[in-house]
Amino acid sequence: MAMGKNVGIRDRLIKKTTDKKSITNKVSITNKVSKKSITRKDTEGTIKMTFYIRPGLLKEIYNFGYWDRLSVTKAFDKIVTDGLKGKNTKDKK
Repeated sequence: MAMGKNVGIRDRLIKKTTDKKSITNKVSITNKVSKKSITRKDTEGTIKMTFYIRPGLLKEIYNFGYWDRLSVTKAFDKIVTDGLKGKNTKDKK
């Protein structure tokens, strides 16, 4: 067998890269994932809402959460809770 640029495809040794044991399909992967591992404890008992926020403030929330080792959700909750202390938060009529 000649080596170099002019070797024909028939002369090359092609290695099989997969074996039947390592091939998995989507069904077997999804069966292994349990629903308990997907649920997040950060968002239990919360309502999903959309807010518009300035990029600078969002960056500050991310930084606050990073340095206090909090998720963004917990950092936002803590900031809002501290900001509303002593404010009038009665239900509207």
